[in-house]
Amino acid sequence: MTDIHPPARRPASVTVPDPVPPGAAVPAAPPVPAPRHSGDRPAGERPAPKQRDAYFDNVKFFLIMLVVLGHCWEVFRNDSHAVNAAYSLVYGFHMPVFVFVSGYFSRGFMKNTEKFRVIFPTLIVPYVIFDVLYRLQLVVIRGNEFRLHELFRPQFLMWFLVALVLWRLSAPLWGHLRHPVAVSVALCLVAGSWSFNSDSTLCRAAGLLPFFVLGLTIGRDRVEALRRPRWTRWAGAAVLLAALPVAYVWQLGGVVPKVERGVLLWNRGYEHMGFGALEGMAYRLLALGIATVLGIAFLAAVPRGRAWYTTLGTRTMYVYLLHGLVVKTLDYGGVLDGHFFQTPLGLVLVTAGGLALGLLLATVPVQRLTHWAVEPKGRWLLKPSHGGT
Repeated sequence: MTDIHPPARRPASVTVPDPVPPGAAVPAAPPVPAPRHSGDRPAGERPAPKQRDAYFDNVKFFLIMLVVLGHCWEVFRNDSHAVNAAYSLVYGFHMPVFVFVSGYFSRGFMKNTEKFRVIFPTLIVPYVIFDVLYRLQLVVIRGNEFRLHELFRPQFLMWFLVALVLWRLSAPLWGHLRHPVAVSVALCLVAGSWSFNSDSTLCRAAGLLPFFVLGLTIGRDRVEALRRPRWTRWAGAAVLLAALPVAYVWQLGGVVPKVERGVLLWNRGYEHMGFGALEGMAYRLLALGIATVLGIAFLAAVPRGRAWYTTLGTRTMYVYLLHGLVVKTLDYGGVLDGHFFQTPLGLVLVTAGGLALGLLLATVPVQRLTHWAVEPKGRWLLKPSHGGT
Protein backbone atom coordinates (compact mmCIF):
# COMPACT_ATOMS: atom_id res chain seq x y z
CA MET A 1 0.00 0.00 0.00
CA THR A 2 1.34 3.41 -0.92
CA ASP A 3 1.38 6.44 1.30
CA ILE A 4 -1.61 8.70 0.90
CA HIS A 5 0.42 11.78 1.78
CA PRO A 6 3.93 11.94 0.33
CA PRO A 7 6.69 12.46 2.90
CA ALA A 8 7.89 15.97 3.48
CA ARG A 9 11.00 16.92 1.54
CA ARG A 10 13.63 19.25 2.89
CA PRO A 11 15.03 21.90 0.53
CA ALA A 12 18.11 20.79 -1.35
CA SER A 13 21.18 22.41 0.19
CA VAL A 14 23.29 24.70 -2.01
CA THR A 15 27.00 25.12 -1.32
CA VAL A 16 28.08 28.77 -1.37
CA PRO A 17 31.52 29.06 -3.03
CA ASP A 18 34.32 31.03 -1.42
CA PRO A 19 34.86 34.59 -2.70
CA VAL A 20 36.82 34.64 -5.97
CA PRO A 21 40.10 36.58 -5.76
CA PRO A 22 40.54 39.45 -8.21
CA GLY A 23 41.85 38.27 -11.57
CA ALA A 24 41.24 34.62 -10.85
CA ALA A 25 39.27 32.54 -13.24
CA VAL A 26 35.63 32.27 -12.37
CA PRO A 27 34.88 28.66 -11.49
CA ALA A 28 32.02 26.87 -13.09
CA ALA A 29 28.76 27.00 -11.23
CA PRO A 30 28.31 24.10 -8.87
CA PRO A 31 26.01 21.40 -10.16
CA VAL A 32 22.44 21.58 -8.99
CA PRO A 33 21.85 18.76 -6.52
CA ALA A 34 19.51 16.06 -7.73
CA PRO A 35 16.09 15.99 -6.13
CA ARG A 36 16.08 13.98 -2.96
CA HIS A 37 14.46 10.57 -2.94
CA SER A 38 11.11 10.44 -1.20
CA GLY A 39 12.68 8.21 1.44
CA ASP A 40 15.36 10.78 2.43
CA ARG A 41 14.26 12.74 5.48
CA PRO A 42 16.00 14.94 8.02
CA ALA A 43 17.15 13.17 11.16
CA GLY A 44 14.28 12.79 13.60
CA GLU A 45 11.57 13.46 11.04
CA ARG A 46 8.97 10.69 10.89
CA PRO A 47 7.45 9.50 7.64
CA ALA A 48 3.83 10.22 7.01
CA PRO A 49 1.74 7.43 8.50
CA LYS A 50 0.32 4.94 6.04
CA GLN A 51 -3.42 4.77 5.86
CA ARG A 52 -4.77 1.22 6.18
CA ASP A 53 -6.99 -0.17 3.48
CA ALA A 54 -10.38 -0.65 5.12
CA TYR A 55 -11.42 -3.17 2.48
CA PHE A 56 -8.67 -5.65 3.32
CA ASP A 57 -9.24 -5.22 7.05
CA ASN A 58 -12.89 -6.11 6.37
CA VAL A 59 -11.78 -9.13 4.34
CA LYS A 60 -9.57 -10.34 7.17
CA PHE A 61 -12.32 -9.85 9.73
CA PHE A 62 -14.86 -11.96 7.85
CA LEU A 63 -12.25 -14.60 7.05
CA ILE A 64 -11.21 -15.03 10.67
CA MET A 65 -14.83 -15.30 11.74
CA LEU A 66 -15.28 -18.09 9.20
CA VAL A 67 -12.19 -19.80 10.63
CA VAL A 68 -13.72 -19.75 14.12
CA LEU A 69 -17.09 -20.98 12.86
CA GLY A 70 -15.45 -23.74 10.85
CA HIS A 71 -13.69 -25.07 13.94
CA CYS A 72 -16.91 -24.86 15.96
CA TRP A 73 -18.92 -26.67 13.28
CA GLU A 74 -16.25 -29.33 12.86
CA VAL A 75 -17.36 -30.95 16.12
CA PHE A 76 -20.92 -31.40 14.81
CA ARG A 77 -20.47 -31.88 11.08
CA ASN A 78 -21.24 -35.61 11.32
CA ASP A 79 -24.43 -34.97 13.31
CA SER A 80 -26.20 -32.54 10.99
CA HIS A 81 -26.46 -32.37 7.20
CA ALA A 82 -27.02 -28.61 7.40
CA VAL A 83 -23.88 -28.08 9.49
CA ASN A 84 -21.92 -30.36 7.18
CA ALA A 85 -23.08 -28.35 4.16
CA ALA A 86 -22.11 -25.05 5.78
CA TYR A 87 -18.80 -26.58 6.86
CA SER A 88 -18.08 -27.84 3.34
CA LEU A 89 -18.93 -24.47 1.81
CA VAL A 90 -16.70 -22.55 4.22
CA TYR A 91 -13.79 -24.94 3.79
CA GLY A 92 -14.24 -24.74 0.05
CA PHE A 93 -12.75 -21.23 -0.01
CA HIS A 94 -11.93 -19.58 3.33
CA MET A 95 -8.37 -20.87 3.83
CA PRO A 96 -7.44 -20.43 0.14
CA VAL A 97 -8.56 -16.80 0.39
CA PHE A 98 -6.70 -16.40 3.69
CA VAL A 99 -3.56 -17.67 1.97
CA PHE A 100 -4.20 -15.37 -1.01
CA VAL A 101 -4.41 -12.33 1.29
CA SER A 102 -1.24 -13.48 3.07
CA GLY A 103 0.53 -13.58 -0.27
CA TYR A 104 -0.85 -10.19 -1.27
CA PHE A 105 0.72 -8.62 1.81
CA SER A 106 3.99 -10.53 1.45
CA ARG A 107 5.14 -8.71 -1.69
CA GLY A 108 7.95 -7.02 0.19
CA PHE A 109 9.64 -10.41 0.61
CA MET A 110 10.17 -10.59 -3.16
CA LYS A 111 12.62 -7.69 -3.28
CA ASN A 112 13.72 -6.63 0.19
CA THR A 113 15.83 -9.12 2.12
CA GLU A 114 15.39 -7.03 5.28
CA LYS A 115 11.79 -8.25 5.31
CA PHE A 116 13.00 -11.71 6.27
CA ARG A 117 14.02 -10.34 9.65
CA VAL A 118 10.40 -10.25 10.78
CA ILE A 119 9.82 -13.96 10.14
CA PHE A 120 11.50 -15.07 13.34
CA PRO A 121 9.86 -12.71 15.87
CA THR A 122 6.40 -12.61 14.24
CA LEU A 123 5.95 -16.24 13.17
CA ILE A 124 8.50 -18.63 14.66
CA VAL A 125 8.44 -17.34 18.25
CA PRO A 126 4.59 -17.27 18.45
CA TYR A 127 4.55 -20.72 16.88
CA VAL A 128 6.77 -22.14 19.63
CA ILE A 129 4.69 -20.51 22.37
CA PHE A 130 1.30 -21.64 21.10
CA ASP A 131 2.33 -25.06 19.88
CA VAL A 132 3.58 -25.82 23.39
CA LEU A 133 0.27 -24.54 24.80
CA TYR A 134 -1.77 -26.72 22.43
CA ARG A 135 0.36 -29.77 23.27
CA LEU A 136 0.09 -29.16 27.01
CA GLN A 137 -3.67 -28.81 26.56
CA LEU A 138 -3.79 -32.42 25.35
CA VAL A 139 -1.75 -33.55 28.35
CA VAL A 140 -3.76 -31.66 30.99
CA ILE A 141 -7.31 -32.16 29.66
CA ARG A 142 -7.16 -35.44 27.78
CA GLY A 143 -4.41 -37.07 29.78
CA ASN A 144 -2.20 -37.72 26.75
CA GLU A 145 1.29 -38.92 27.45
CA PHE A 146 3.88 -36.17 27.33
CA ARG A 147 6.37 -36.91 24.57
CA LEU A 148 9.24 -34.53 24.09
CA HIS A 149 9.74 -35.39 20.41
CA GLU A 150 6.14 -34.30 19.68
CA LEU A 151 6.36 -31.05 21.58
CA PHE A 152 7.02 -28.84 18.58
CA ARG A 153 5.14 -30.85 15.96
CA PRO A 154 2.41 -28.59 14.49
CA GLN A 155 -0.76 -29.20 16.49
CA PHE A 156 -4.25 -28.26 15.27
CA LEU A 157 -4.14 -24.86 13.55
CA MET A 158 -0.40 -24.26 14.06
CA TRP A 159 0.33 -25.64 10.60
CA PHE A 160 -0.48 -22.24 9.09
CA LEU A 161 2.45 -20.47 10.75
CA VAL A 162 4.87 -23.13 9.51
CA ALA A 163 3.43 -22.97 5.99
CA LEU A 164 3.58 -19.16 5.98
CA VAL A 165 7.29 -19.30 6.85
CA LEU A 166 7.89 -21.68 3.93
CA TRP A 167 5.83 -19.58 1.51
CA ARG A 168 7.57 -16.34 2.45
CA LEU A 169 11.00 -17.90 2.18
CA SER A 170 10.09 -18.92 -1.38
CA ALA A 171 8.80 -15.43 -2.31
CA PRO A 172 11.94 -14.17 -4.15
CA LEU A 173 11.77 -17.14 -6.53
CA TRP A 174 8.36 -16.36 -7.99
CA GLY A 175 9.28 -12.90 -9.21
CA HIS A 176 11.80 -14.41 -11.64
CA LEU A 177 9.34 -16.71 -13.42
CA ARG A 178 7.33 -15.80 -16.50
CA HIS A 179 4.26 -17.71 -15.36
CA PRO A 180 4.55 -18.10 -11.58
CA VAL A 181 0.93 -19.09 -10.95
CA ALA A 182 0.97 -21.79 -13.63
CA VAL A 183 4.21 -23.21 -12.22
CA SER A 184 2.80 -23.22 -8.67
CA VAL A 185 -0.34 -25.02 -9.88
CA ALA A 186 1.80 -27.66 -11.56
CA LEU A 187 3.80 -28.14 -8.34
CA CYS A 188 0.58 -28.32 -6.35
CA LEU A 189 -0.82 -31.08 -8.56
CA VAL A 190 2.37 -33.12 -8.70
CA ALA A 191 3.08 -32.71 -4.97
CA GLY A 192 -0.11 -34.57 -4.12
CA SER A 193 1.63 -37.83 -4.97
CA TRP A 194 4.93 -37.14 -3.16
CA SER A 195 5.92 -39.04 -0.04
CA PHE A 196 5.94 -35.97 2.22
CA ASN A 197 2.13 -35.98 2.11
CA SER A 198 2.24 -38.15 5.21
CA ASP A 199 2.93 -34.83 6.98
CA SER A 200 -0.27 -32.77 6.86
CA THR A 201 1.58 -29.46 7.28
CA LEU A 202 3.79 -29.96 4.23
CA CYS A 203 0.82 -31.30 2.30
CA ARG A 204 -1.16 -28.14 3.01
CA ALA A 205 1.82 -25.92 2.22
CA ALA A 206 2.16 -27.53 -1.21
CA GLY A 207 -1.58 -27.73 -1.90
CA LEU A 208 -2.34 -24.10 -1.06
CA LEU A 209 0.83 -22.72 -2.66
CA PRO A 210 -0.95 -21.44 -5.82
CA PHE A 211 -3.13 -19.10 -3.77
CA PHE A 212 -0.11 -17.59 -2.04
CA VAL A 213 1.68 -17.13 -5.36
CA LEU A 214 -1.46 -15.60 -6.89
CA GLY A 215 -1.69 -13.07 -4.09
CA LEU A 216 2.04 -12.41 -4.35
CA THR A 217 2.04 -11.68 -8.08
CA ILE A 218 -1.45 -10.50 -9.04
CA GLY A 219 -1.70 -6.97 -10.35
CA ARG A 220 -3.23 -4.51 -7.91
CA ASP A 221 -5.41 -3.18 -10.70
CA ARG A 222 -7.16 -6.54 -10.93
CA VAL A 223 -8.06 -6.48 -7.27
CA GLU A 224 -9.25 -2.89 -7.63
CA ALA A 225 -11.37 -3.84 -10.64
CA LEU A 226 -13.03 -6.56 -8.57
CA ARG A 227 -14.09 -4.35 -5.70
CA ARG A 228 -14.97 -1.08 -7.39
CA PRO A 229 -18.25 -1.81 -9.25
CA ARG A 230 -21.21 -1.93 -6.88
CA TRP A 231 -22.92 -4.75 -8.75
CA THR A 232 -20.06 -7.17 -8.00
CA ARG A 233 -20.95 -7.07 -4.31
CA TRP A 234 -24.45 -8.38 -4.96
CA ALA A 235 -23.24 -10.86 -7.55
CA GLY A 236 -20.68 -12.27 -5.11
CA ALA A 237 -23.27 -12.63 -2.35
CA ALA A 238 -25.64 -14.37 -4.77
CA VAL A 239 -22.97 -16.89 -5.76
CA LEU A 240 -22.21 -17.72 -2.12
CA LEU A 241 -25.89 -18.14 -1.28
CA ALA A 242 -26.45 -20.37 -4.31
CA ALA A 243 -23.44 -22.48 -3.35
CA LEU A 244 -24.97 -23.46 0.02
CA PRO A 245 -27.75 -25.74 -1.36
CA VAL A 246 -25.25 -27.16 -3.85
CA ALA A 247 -22.95 -28.05 -0.96
CA TYR A 248 -25.89 -29.62 0.88
CA VAL A 249 -26.72 -31.88 -2.07
CA TRP A 250 -23.05 -32.70 -2.67
CA GLN A 251 -22.31 -33.77 0.88
CA LEU A 252 -25.37 -36.08 0.86
CA GLY A 253 -23.66 -38.14 -1.84
CA GLY A 254 -26.90 -39.20 -3.53
CA VAL A 255 -26.61 -37.18 -6.74
CA VAL A 256 -22.84 -36.92 -7.13
CA PRO A 257 -20.09 -38.76 -5.24
CA LYS A 258 -19.63 -37.43 -1.72
CA VAL A 259 -16.72 -35.02 -1.44
CA GLU A 260 -13.61 -36.44 0.21
CA ARG A 261 -12.78 -34.40 3.30
CA GLY A 262 -9.06 -34.38 2.55
CA VAL A 263 -9.74 -32.57 -0.73
CA LEU A 264 -11.27 -29.63 1.17
CA LEU A 265 -8.71 -29.59 3.95
CA TRP A 266 -5.68 -29.92 1.64
CA ASN A 267 -4.02 -32.08 4.29
CA ARG A 268 -3.85 -35.50 2.63
CA GLY A 269 -2.06 -36.86 -0.42
CA TYR A 270 -3.72 -38.80 -3.21
CA GLU A 271 -2.64 -42.18 -1.90
CA HIS A 272 -3.98 -41.48 1.59
CA MET A 273 -7.37 -40.58 0.07
CA GLY A 274 -7.46 -43.73 -2.03
CA PHE A 275 -6.91 -41.95 -5.35
CA GLY A 276 -4.55 -42.75 -8.17
CA ALA A 277 -2.28 -39.98 -9.43
CA LEU A 278 -4.53 -38.83 -12.29
CA GLU A 279 -7.73 -39.09 -10.24
CA GLY A 280 -6.11 -37.21 -7.38
CA MET A 281 -4.90 -34.46 -9.70
CA ALA A 282 -8.40 -34.13 -11.14
CA TYR A 283 -9.93 -33.72 -7.68
CA ARG A 284 -7.27 -31.23 -6.62
CA LEU A 285 -7.73 -29.25 -9.83
CA LEU A 286 -11.47 -29.23 -9.13
CA ALA A 287 -10.78 -27.97 -5.59
CA LEU A 288 -8.57 -25.22 -7.01
CA GLY A 289 -11.34 -24.16 -9.38
CA ILE A 290 -14.05 -24.19 -6.71
CA ALA A 291 -11.88 -22.22 -4.28
CA THR A 292 -11.11 -19.66 -6.99
CA VAL A 293 -14.76 -19.12 -7.95
CA LEU A 294 -16.02 -18.95 -4.36
CA GLY A 295 -13.01 -16.87 -3.33
CA ILE A 296 -13.70 -14.28 -6.03
CA ALA A 297 -17.36 -14.20 -4.98
CA PHE A 298 -16.36 -13.68 -1.34
CA LEU A 299 -13.88 -10.89 -2.14
CA ALA A 300 -16.52 -9.19 -4.28
CA ALA A 301 -19.16 -9.45 -1.55
CA VAL A 302 -17.08 -7.93 1.25
CA PRO A 303 -18.05 -4.28 2.01
CA ARG A 304 -15.56 -1.68 0.82
CA GLY A 305 -15.77 1.10 3.41
CA ARG A 306 -15.02 1.39 7.10
CA ALA A 307 -17.45 -0.19 9.54
CA TRP A 308 -17.55 -1.11 13.24
CA TYR A 309 -15.68 -4.35 12.53
CA THR A 310 -12.91 -2.85 10.38
CA THR A 311 -10.55 -2.27 13.31
CA LEU A 312 -11.20 -5.80 14.56
CA GLY A 313 -9.81 -7.03 11.25
CA THR A 314 -6.39 -5.71 12.26
CA ARG A 315 -6.16 -8.26 15.11
CA THR A 316 -6.82 -11.49 13.25
CA MET A 317 -3.67 -13.16 14.56
CA TYR A 318 -5.04 -12.87 18.10
CA VAL A 319 -8.30 -14.54 17.10
CA TYR A 320 -6.54 -17.23 15.10
CA LEU A 321 -4.08 -18.31 17.78
CA LEU A 322 -6.37 -17.96 20.80
CA HIS A 323 -9.71 -19.32 19.66
CA GLY A 324 -8.39 -22.85 19.21
CA LEU A 325 -7.48 -23.02 22.90
CA VAL A 326 -11.08 -22.23 23.82
CA VAL A 327 -12.73 -24.50 21.23
CA LYS A 328 -10.47 -27.45 21.99
CA THR A 329 -10.89 -27.01 25.75
CA LEU A 330 -14.67 -27.32 25.29
CA ASP A 331 -14.24 -30.24 22.92
CA TYR A 332 -11.67 -32.19 24.95
CA GLY A 333 -13.57 -31.52 28.16
CA GLY A 334 -16.76 -33.06 26.77
CA VAL A 335 -18.77 -29.85 27.12
CA LEU A 336 -19.99 -30.10 23.53
CA ASP A 337 -20.97 -33.78 23.79
CA GLY A 338 -24.37 -33.03 25.29
CA HIS A 339 -27.42 -33.98 23.23
CA PHE A 340 -28.73 -30.39 23.42
CA PHE A 341 -25.91 -29.08 21.22
CA GLN A 342 -26.93 -31.53 18.48
CA THR A 343 -30.43 -30.05 18.27
CA PRO A 344 -31.21 -27.15 15.87
CA LEU A 345 -31.40 -24.69 18.77
CA GLY A 346 -28.14 -26.00 20.21
CA LEU A 347 -26.38 -25.65 16.85
CA VAL A 348 -27.67 -22.09 16.54
CA LEU A 349 -26.26 -21.31 19.99
CA VAL A 350 -22.93 -22.91 19.04
CA THR A 351 -22.81 -20.70 15.95
CA ALA A 352 -23.69 -17.59 17.94
CA GLY A 353 -21.14 -18.55 20.56
CA GLY A 354 -18.46 -18.94 17.89
CA LEU A 355 -19.21 -15.48 16.52
CA ALA A 356 -19.14 -13.99 20.01
CA LEU A 357 -15.83 -15.70 20.72
CA GLY A 358 -14.29 -14.29 17.56
CA LEU A 359 -15.47 -10.78 18.42
CA LEU A 360 -14.24 -11.04 22.00
CA LEU A 361 -10.75 -12.20 21.04
CA ALA A 362 -10.37 -9.25 18.66
CA THR A 363 -10.95 -6.65 21.38
CA VAL A 364 -8.31 -4.37 22.85
CA PRO A 365 -8.38 -5.87 26.39
CA VAL A 366 -7.61 -9.33 25.00
CA GLN A 367 -4.86 -7.83 22.87
CA ARG A 368 -3.27 -6.22 25.94
CA LEU A 369 -3.51 -9.41 28.01
CA THR A 370 -2.05 -11.72 25.37
CA HIS A 371 0.31 -9.42 23.50
CA TRP A 372 3.29 -11.17 25.10
CA ALA A 373 2.37 -14.45 23.36
CA VAL A 374 0.80 -13.38 20.06
CA GLU A 375 3.27 -10.58 19.32
CA PRO A 376 6.24 -11.42 21.54
CA LYS A 377 9.25 -9.15 21.71
CA GLY A 378 11.57 -11.39 19.77
CA ARG A 379 13.65 -8.80 17.95
CA TRP A 380 16.35 -9.04 20.60
CA LEU A 381 17.22 -12.37 19.00
CA LEU A 382 18.20 -10.61 15.76
CA LYS A 383 21.47 -9.01 14.79
CA PRO A 384 21.35 -5.28 14.03
CA SER A 385 20.12 -4.60 10.54
CA HIS A 386 22.29 -3.01 7.85
CA GLY A 387 20.70 0.31 8.69
CA GLY A 388 21.87 0.04 12.28
CA THR A 389 18.37 -0.32 13.75
